Amino acid sequence: MNDLELQQTLSRLDANVALLVEQQKKQQELLDTLVLPLSKEVLKSLTGTFGELEQKGYFTFGKELLGVLDAVVTHYKPEDVRALANAITTILDSVRAVTQPEVLRLAADAAQVVQSAEQMQPVGLLGVMRATSDHDVGRSLAVLLEVLRRTGKGLSAMEAKDRLMTTKKAKVDALLAPKRDGAKKALGVERRPAVVRPVAAAPTLAGSCAVPNKPQAAAKVVDGVAYGADGHLTDASQWTKALGQAIAQSQGVALDEPRWSVIEKARSDFEGTKASPNIRRLTQVTGMATKDLYTLFPKAPARTIAKIAGLPKPAGCL
Repeated sequence: MNDLELQQTLSRLDANVALLVEQQKKQQELLDTLVLPLSKEVLKSLTGTFGELEQKGYFTFGKELLGVLDAVVTHYKPEDVRALANAITTILDSVRAVTQPEVLRLAADAAQVVQSAEQMQPVGLLGVMRATSDHDVGRSLAVLLEVLRRTGKGLSAMEAKDRLMTTKKAKVDALLAPKRDGAKKALGVERRPAVVRPVAAAPTLAGSCAVPNKPQAAAKVVDGVAYGADGHLTDASQWTKALGQAIAQSQGVALDEPRWSVIEKARSDFEGTKASPNIRRLTQVTGMATKDLYTLFPKAPARTIAKIAGLPKPAGCL
């Protein structure tokens, strides 16, 4: 390359550099003119908005709502939330009925009457009888009587449900009591010096079902799994979740999260006590009431749970 060509090349490079510098200068001017002021305005607007929200208490209110949510999570179980979800339509219907304009007007009128009660004179029996001749008073009495009738009907239904659950529990306790008495007598016999008693196994807890750890004769074998004549697995160690699912289907039980939780706790208790838990023991290890266990497993809960969990038949179960 000769000197002339080199000079021409340098001239072109110089021109390109100058063009780039000019473009950069224009971009900086655009940035200074539009973008930066706009960004400042947006930031200023956001800062002002957040300041107004904080001044009105939005952030404090949100913090308190998080506290309410934390209290709900701490004190309630997922089953309670599911029960609320099932009842939410009834709750909303009740709220909608109570918040109707005419109902609110009635409540406001009643509140005004209560506030001015000091200005009213007492009314005797004759006054009440004369007041009933008034059409509006008669309608009010009819409404009040209907409310009382429906309230009494609801209370009667609640009492009947409580009596039913109490009766079921009494029947279960009556069935288990003879078995427990027999177990105590047998234990007294075992304490005689002449009888050898195995004590290596874990102790049986109060309220659990004492089931001897001895091989059970197999009545049938299905898919390589042996079952006793009572329909329970002969060997609890052969149990798997898939097998438990199959047994549950045969028992007409749909296993969901709450039912699986009961099954797992029953197996865990069996591993520690070497005894299948009866209904009373199940209430202790699961923290559930007897009526809740009957809700999840309506037909013979302790027996059904033991079958699905692959455990021996609990003592006292028919």
